[in-house]
Amino acid sequence: MSLSATCESVSQKRTLSSLLAGRVVKRPKQEDGRRLQEATIQLLEQQQNLCESRCVQRFTHWRAGNRPTASHLAVSGSLLVCELRRQASRTGVPVAALAVKMVLERLTEITGTEEEEEEEEEDDNERRRLLTSSQRVQLCVLLESGKELLSQGALCPKLLWQEYRRDQRLPKLEVVYHLHVYRLLTLKHILENDDGVRSWLASQLKTLCSWTPPPGEDETRQVQQKVLSTVVGVLVGTGFELSREPAGPDRRTSQLCCSVLDDMLFWLLDAVEKNLMLQTDGRGAELWIRIFDASLCGVSASADALQRFFTHSLTQTLTYKPRLTVSDAITLQNEWTFAKASRLVTSLFRKLAVMFSVEQLLRHLQQVLETHEVNWKHVLCFLSTLLVYNPCAEPSLRELLSRLLSSAFEGYDLENSDHRLPVGSTGRAGRTRHLPVLQRLMSFGGGSSCHAASKKSLVFLLKFLSDLVPFEPPQYLKVHILHPPYVPMKHRSLLMEYVSLAKTRLADLKESVEDMGLYEDVSGAGGASVQCQAVQDVEKAVSLFESTGRISATVMEASIFRRPYFLTRFLPALLKPRMLPVKADARMSFIEALKKADKIPAAQYSSYVESCQKQRQQDCGYSFGLES
Repeated sequence: MSLSATCESVSQKRTLSSLLAGRVVKRPKQEDGRRLQEATIQLLEQQQNLCESRCVQRFTHWRAGNRPTASHLAVSGSLLVCELRRQASRTGVPVAALAVKMVLERLTEITGTEEEEEEEEEDDNERRRLLTSSQRVQLCVLLESGKELLSQGALCPKLLWQEYRRDQRLPKLEVVYHLHVYRLLTLKHILENDDGVRSWLASQLKTLCSWTPPPGEDETRQVQQKVLSTVVGVLVGTGFELSREPAGPDRRTSQLCCSVLDDMLFWLLDAVEKNLMLQTDGRGAELWIRIFDASLCGVSASADALQRFFTHSLTQTLTYKPRLTVSDAITLQNEWTFAKASRLVTSLFRKLAVMFSVEQLLRHLQQVLETHEVNWKHVLCFLSTLLVYNPCAEPSLRELLSRLLSSAFEGYDLENSDHRLPVGSTGRAGRTRHLPVLQRLMSFGGGSSCHAASKKSLVFLLKFLSDLVPFEPPQYLKVHILHPPYVPMKHRSLLMEYVSLAKTRLADLKESVEDMGLYEDVSGAGGASVQCQAVQDVEKAVSLFESTGRISATVMEASIFRRPYFLTRFLPALLKPRMLPVKADARMSFIEALKKADKIPAAQYSSYVESCQKQRQQDCGYSFGLES
């Protein structure tokens, strides 16, 4: 190099140094740094689309039929992380923020946004609630790629959810499900950190339950079931596992999960209450009941958590919108049976009862009756369903009812106004409140019954029955008149006062006691006609006579105290003309026993014998004509 050139170079260096020395050095302020970063991010969002990068496209845009292998993902992921770091160093934006932006941009390409859906489909009922098969494949590839970024420390799940929630007012439940399945962002983490999860999660569950996939999309139906069962499994596992720190943050999350599950249960019961079986909510309620399956939601929950969940749900159902009005319970109880209950309710009770023995269910029922205000319609439907599907439950149920009735009589004091029977009132606490409905399932018994222990108990029972007369269905009044509770002779006048009151009520209803059969089962609805009931009474009486050799006490009492029914209904059904057998059968023997006891008038018996002889002659003549 020449000297002149060297000097010129030195001159230039001095000039640059002098220029730099002359500048006033200012230390950047913290506000300037934030502004610079915000401006950089804004410039990045306006000018830079990471998804247009060839490296990004190779990493996140795999074809549906050519899904990446683990080695491909690892190599592509390493290249993408290098690209993200280069962009981060150039823009000053953290690598995790760039990765989240890239993933969300691709996610929006696959699933769209709420605004786009609302513009395309105005009808909310017809809006698609799950991804198409093609969208689902693309989403799964994206999440596999996201897992690779997460393994290399380039993706922040917490930031990913924050940005996703900012863009989506109502997160798509299938997206949340896949995030959970791919362990990119677990549902439990969302429950613990998303303050608004209760509102949108319950809303999305109801929406997904109520949506019906288009015909032919079997895969979509399976995904719908998987999404629901997975979410419920996490809610049950998180909400009903016992926490070591009852007052810690786990307690708040547990209460949140219970609240979401309760919202869904009440939504189901509301649908049943409104009788929406043919409506959208009816279909959704039916699908939600299927979720009450230990095999479906037991993946994320232990057996103990499941049992606590089913117990809690049963309690909530039995106490849902409690109706303790005694008049309603007495008047409508014939409508609250398995045969007349909604299929949704009986299906729900079957699902909830499957994990428990009969004894466990009845113990829990007793606890609920003693500590809660209950919905009597649900209680009686539950008992009816239990008896239908488990006939062995009847002895245990009678034992429970006996205990409840006995407790109702213990310590009752008529002189204490605080212990008046809750007729026509609601919500009065005390053990006697269970008597109005439960006593229907038991007989009054004999001298050893709880009401026969003292005059005070007897007065309590008859006062109770008298207060119920205005609300009793006619068939129960008839039963009480024809089969009254055991009353000692010295207190017979108390019983007759009740009988007189009941007969007056029946007269007002234009109902006759004589229409009541001897052995009629009042638990059924409506009952048989008078003629059919008389035939059934005869068959029952003959069967009892054949097995015991004696006329039943019911028939003997009817011949005295119910003489009109006995003479005009029972005997004509018994003495129907027929061709008598050569050897006396049980029916003939029973008739002879009644005749010896002077229970059949002589004229009526003679008419019967003559009619039977004519019947025999006609049958013989008919047979002879056939032989000729």
